[in-house]
Amino acid sequence: MSFQMLTLLNRWKSQPGGATNAVAFIRVLESPKSSVNDKVLVLNAFNDWDILANTWFEVADALPAIEKFLAIANFPEHSAAALLISKVYFCLEKYDRALEFALRGNFKVVPSPRVGLGNDAEYVNKVIETAIDTYKALSAQHATIPTKLRQLIDMIVARNLDKREIWYVISLGFETTNLEMIEKAIKSLPAELNHKSQMILVETLNRATNGPFDRAFRFSVIETVVNTYKKCPSPDVSKICECYVLTDNANAAADAINELISQKNCSRAYQIAFDLYENASQGFLERVIQRLNQQEKLPDAIPMERIHSILRGHETVKAYLDFFVRHNHTDSVLMEEIKENIRSASGHNALLIANGLMQYGTTCDDFLRNNLTWVSKATNWNKFNAVASLGLIHHGQEASALKVLDPYLPKESVDGFGFKEGGAMLAYGLIHAKHGDNTAMSTLAQWLKTAENEPVRHGACLGFGVAGLGSSNVHNYEKIREVLQRDEAVSGESAGIAMGLIMAGNLNAEVFNELKQYTVDTQHDKTQRGIRTGLACAAFGLQGDAELYIEEAIRAKSNPMLRSTGVCMLSMAYAGTGNPDVVRRLLEKVATDPNLDVKRYATIGIGFVLSRDPATCLSYVSMLTEHFNGHVRYGAAMALGIACAGTGNMEAIALIEPMISDKEGYVRKGALLSLALIMSQQTDYHCPKVNGFRKQLLKKLSEKNEDSLVKFGATIAIGLLDLGGQNAAITMHNSDGQPDMGSMVGMMCFLHGWFWHSMHFFVALAAKPSCLILVNQNLKTPAMEFLCHANVQRFYYPPKAESKKDKDVKKIETVVLSITGKKNALKKQEEKKRREAAAAATAAAAAASPSTTGQPEDEKMETDQATAAAAAAAKLK
Repeated sequence: MSFQMLTLLNRWKSQPGGATNAVAFIRVLESPKSSVNDKVLVLNAFNDWDILANTWFEVADALPAIEKFLAIANFPEHSAAALLISKVYFCLEKYDRALEFALRGNFKVVPSPRVGLGNDAEYVNKVIETAIDTYKALSAQHATIPTKLRQLIDMIVARNLDKREIWYVISLGFETTNLEMIEKAIKSLPAELNHKSQMILVETLNRATNGPFDRAFRFSVIETVVNTYKKCPSPDVSKICECYVLTDNANAAADAINELISQKNCSRAYQIAFDLYENASQGFLERVIQRLNQQEKLPDAIPMERIHSILRGHETVKAYLDFFVRHNHTDSVLMEEIKENIRSASGHNALLIANGLMQYGTTCDDFLRNNLTWVSKATNWNKFNAVASLGLIHHGQEASALKVLDPYLPKESVDGFGFKEGGAMLAYGLIHAKHGDNTAMSTLAQWLKTAENEPVRHGACLGFGVAGLGSSNVHNYEKIREVLQRDEAVSGESAGIAMGLIMAGNLNAEVFNELKQYTVDTQHDKTQRGIRTGLACAAFGLQGDAELYIEEAIRAKSNPMLRSTGVCMLSMAYAGTGNPDVVRRLLEKVATDPNLDVKRYATIGIGFVLSRDPATCLSYVSMLTEHFNGHVRYGAAMALGIACAGTGNMEAIALIEPMISDKEGYVRKGALLSLALIMSQQTDYHCPKVNGFRKQLLKKLSEKNEDSLVKFGATIAIGLLDLGGQNAAITMHNSDGQPDMGSMVGMMCFLHGWFWHSMHFFVALAAKPSCLILVNQNLKTPAMEFLCHANVQRFYYPPKAESKKDKDVKKIETVVLSITGKKNALKKQEEKKRREAAAAATAAAAAASPSTTGQPEDEKMETDQATAAAAAAAKLK
């Protein structure tokens, strides 16, 4: 019977026009009387695309019968039946079902050669595409991958590696977060790495460092790729050291620098040292220095001395200080104009803070010196801020910091309540911000130990925290913890923030549990808020490593303070990653949480997470700018300000501008601050709204009916626009494009200014000088000239403000009343009559007197007329 069936099939396939009308053979598949061998022959025949291309719509009716073959245990061709079903579903465009049955059959990832009408390649490629999409979806959901699907993916990977399509496999590994797949692709590179292989490795590193991947996965990929990349003929050591910073491998970074110096490649070593100082934390740099000290001393000690100087920040701080001082363009007239519009204590405070921001790093305190009487009106915390602003003005002037602040530092006893002394300690910390050496930290620790009242401890804690930012020094952390345990409201707030600043990027279970428990135990809401900001700073950049702590805080249903703490930690842990799942969680908190602080911080958190992708942030936040809840609108404005900082993004500006007229004062304030962040270091050439916005800020200050809160925000906004003498910009990322710890942490502390004005100073941590400084091998700045073909208007400083005294005062005509006009007319008539009478009297007298001897008649008449005129003039006088 099988021989007859084979003969019939061959005759059917060879008929003119190809195989059509398959009803007879379909009945063989459906009939229980047909032999198993006949059914197998028919299945194999239909699996040929030359036949199936013309008969698939007929075979589709027999699918239930064919599926029954898969349930028969002793059926000899399960694979043929499954493949036929898969191909029919492919023709029906049901690709998920096609994949399902392809996995049950002997599916081959290499298409059969094209023969006749059929085309196996289309079917194979579509099944592979569906398999990959399914694999990606399951990987994203962290679901279990079926064994058959995993085997199929392995076959696909092997096929691509055989075809030398290595980048395709690496991309698939990134999209499915499959480390094993990426390692397999890297190992398949040729032993002798060529230029193409090196480009693949560089692209892999770029994808790993810039993609929204889990921290552990990113570290593993970087470690795998770097080990291979170092074997390349000319690897980019700067890129390798950037990866060492991301993976927190300080020892490897130190070894790379030491190797370059031993190879006499000092210039490259200096550049890497500069990059490390700009991008790494204090704790990382300290470990690099310790490693360098442990290594064998080189004969020439000068290069290593320079490396130490660079890593400790001396060279960078000196260069930036010189730049700010030389190019200071702060508008002193503008400051005077603002001062004249101030009518409240909050406005006085705002101008002191704004002056510190405008003169950041310039060492120019002329405004304070020229207005000593006005500054002396500051009382209590305003006095604290007035002195603290000196820390911004003299930022980087570390050698003379104590000399500058000596008049305000505590002597034998504290003056009054200690506001002046506390401000001086914060100023000292701001001068050493992110650069607290042993001398500075020991000085602050001594002040902290001897502080006798709360304002002094408050300033000492904040100064200690900002100077030791990211140092992760356990001893310094314990010193601040002693202040927290005093259970004081104001100093407890600063202690909570300072502990987070010191442990920035290094949150652990002990720190979290300790601060979380203190949040629950304390009765001071100020302390709770300080701990919230501190824990957010400590969670920076930890991503999945902080999930355990974040979930524990967010799930505290009965404690809104802990929930808001969890939201802040979530924002900072994934800052700059662009993780869509984190954005979804934040939006969920905006929609469902009843607490206003949670809503506000969750909305702002979207800006932190999407800070590297302003366009995506705009798409998420645009609807929230019109939300019915004012706190959400404020959060949306600040989120856009953070994500678009320094970009001059016109779309973001268009969304925020209507909020300047919002009914809520704090929303108007947030809109002004956000616009200032976006327009930071922008010219009217790039962003046509800048000059108009500056005028609008001054108008807000002069409006009598405007809220003092809005005027406070307008003043701070002016300080942000002119930051660093108009030579600095707010940016959230470093030169490598990675989220910058100082910027992110500083912005989180700046947001704490909602509760405490002194925290506005911390936005200076996000300031980056708008300059490019070149040094030679001796670390000296060479004299160079550059030719720039760009339009000069791109780089113009904003126009100076006009003083009211310099403006021309128009003459105002005197208003004459009608009664006064009539009186003046009568006086003129009487005057005219007196003149005529005087002239007549003079003429009569002249006629009666004898003529002058020898005088001509015409001269006599002129003399008489002159005499009469003189008499009339004398009478008028």
